[in-house]
Amino acid sequence: MAKRTSWTELKKSAPLGVAGRAAYDDEAHISAFRELVYRLRTDAGLTQAELGERMGTTQSAVARMEGGGTRPRLETLEKLATAVGAELVVGVGEHLSENRSIAKLVREGRAVVRRAS
Repeated sequence: MAKRTSWTELKKSAPLGVAGRAAYDDEAHISAFRELVYRLRTDAGLTQAELGERMGTTQSAVARMEGGGTRPRLETLEKLATAVGAELVVGVGEHLSENRSIAKLVREGRAVVRRAS
């Protein structure tokens, strides 16, 4: 029987190129969105159908979001935040992830907070 190659060994033998790294990063963002939708929905105690109704969409659309089958758009994130009674914070700038104070980012004009209506 042939020896199986582990994922770690395979990654070492064939490092990702620019296109591979971009695809990997894209999938990581979709995965983070998938996890966010699921966490917000379950924390709010909603079913997929209930969240879909609040967002003005369907249960199957919510299932696609949670399954990683869709790319997040700003409009979708706004609807999601409103549906679960949360705030959407959007920031642009260098090293934002290192600055943990949302209020400070807003004061500096580097982030926008939209309150659920």
